[in-house]
Amino acid sequence: MKTKNRWRLVSAVFICTLLLSGTGCAGSEMNAAEKMDLSNHSQMDGSTSAPEKDDAGDTEDSNDISAVPGEGSRLAGSLDEYIDALIADTEWTTDYEREILERAKANGGVSVTDYEQTWSRYKQCMLDKGYKEIILIKYPNGLYHEAPYQEGTTLQMAKHDQDMQTCMADVGAVAQVYQMQIGNPTLFSDKNEAIVDCFRRNNLVPLTYTARQYAQERAEGEYTIDRQDMEIRGCEVANGLFASYVDDPVEQLW
Repeated sequence: MKTKNRWRLVSAVFICTLLLSGTGCAGSEMNAAEKMDLSNHSQMDGSTSAPEKDDAGDTEDSNDISAVPGEGSRLAGSLDEYIDALIADTEWTTDYEREILERAKANGGVSVTDYEQTWSRYKQCMLDKGYKEIILIKYPNGLYHEAPYQEGTTLQMAKHDQDMQTCMADVGAVAQVYQMQIGNPTLFSDKNEAIVDCFRRNNLVPLTYTARQYAQERAEGEYTIDRQDMEIRGCEVANGLFASYVDDPVEQLW
């Protein structure tokens, strides 16, 4: 089983904010398998001001959210260096992922075909385990994130958590690199900085909009940006931040 310390390459935590009562948060590209705490499948109670949680299930203090530690610091010197570290991690990276990453290094990045095939495999794996539907939300930047799901019984949820870990095993490293190519090519280690850089590169905010401003807005829960805009959400998902809204689809798994 993959453990959290194998996520040492990822400094940005995964956040799941659910604005739908009675729903759970499905696995993320940034939080495949042990990257997310699967015991926290129902992380929000429907309040738009509910606090965000990190991948350990701990609520982030607003002062921590609004800080931008180590501004300008990078996860690696280059994408190739980042990929090399994942390839070398024999504990966390699977053989399937390693084959794709070797190909990615030779070709300058993970291809759209490999990324989409990886998610297709995950979806089929879950369907083969008996779930009625698996809905993958596709963002304008081409990234996928699984829709939240309607919770089941305690036994159903326990099985779902285990099945998700199994089916997500080959997703994490592939999606992580692809997301970085799309949403954080500069390899910023701070998620607020990476997200705002993505906003700027896609002309979604003025150049005067800063990572500190975004971080403060997250802390206060009041935004000058439209967080329901799919392009805005695409930049957030690319950097490990997922929020679901009332108009989003909800999986009916059982």
